[in-house]
Amino acid sequence: MNSPFLKMHGCGNDFLFIDAMDRPAPAFDRKAIPAICDRHFGIGADGLAIIERGKNSDAKWTFYNCDGSIAEMCGNAARCAVLFLSERYFPDKQWVSLETAVGVLRGRSLGSGQVEVSLKVQGGTAIEYDEKVLKVDDMPVRVYSVNTGVPHAVIEVEDIGKYPIQKVGKALVHHAAFGPAGSNITFFQRKEDGSILCTSFERGVETETYACGTGVAAGSIVYAQLYNQRFPVKVEVPGGRLEVDSGEGTNSVMLRGPAAFVMESSWIGEDINTFETRELFGREK
Repeated sequence: MNSPFLKMHGCGNDFLFIDAMDRPAPAFDRKAIPAICDRHFGIGADGLAIIERGKNSDAKWTFYNCDGSIAEMCGNAARCAVLFLSERYFPDKQWVSLETAVGVLRGRSLGSGQVEVSLKVQGGTAIEYDEKVLKVDDMPVRVYSVNTGVPHAVIEVEDIGKYPIQKVGKALVHHAAFGPAGSNITFFQRKEDGSILCTSFERGVETETYACGTGVAAGSIVYAQLYNQRFPVKVEVPGGRLEVDSGEGTNSVMLRGPAAFVMESSWIGEDINTFETRELFGREK
């Protein structure tokens, strides 16, 4: 078996792309995705997308989290996909359109590895946030819910380096307050220069990632409204720097930052569906 794939990342948030623009996508069971994305026995990635030709857009994708669940949207993966499509299939187009589960987005390559995409904001950037105070081991946690393609519960912290990100993220990502689908948990710390530090505990990845594009957008929107801050908002994430700017109207923002190719290769010798997950003698990895 020879199945080509591409690996890319945006600020360390890494993805596998199966190019089905001009060829049929390989048939595989999405139950194999956790093993494919495993960083020890598989290739390793935060998510996987199949990219095909679109009917009312340049391309469309089906995007999976690394646990095999379908994700409605992923900001950094969208930026990577736009770079790939711009360089490989649409070099003469200024804007590339990509159909996702939450609608068609537009993106473009700005040169020097910089890419921007539009993200829809449910309710607009001036919405009254659904504010809740939840508890994690009797510690009150104030969260602001906003949807930038996927749901985020945004938490402001004083010192992001000392805050128990993993503990709070794990406790809240599937909290009953967010319904059966759960929510990504995004943390931000404001800085004196008007920028923010931001990180996310991602639903479907089930841990903190180097960057989360929709989380950066959600954190920036909440920050801008709480502190009357104007866009663009500069954001530092564990994997680099991103920027969130005002979009086309009040129901979208622009997510801007670096995207990069890592490698292009093929699965050989093994059917994709034979990938298996392994445990450390019954313990959780």
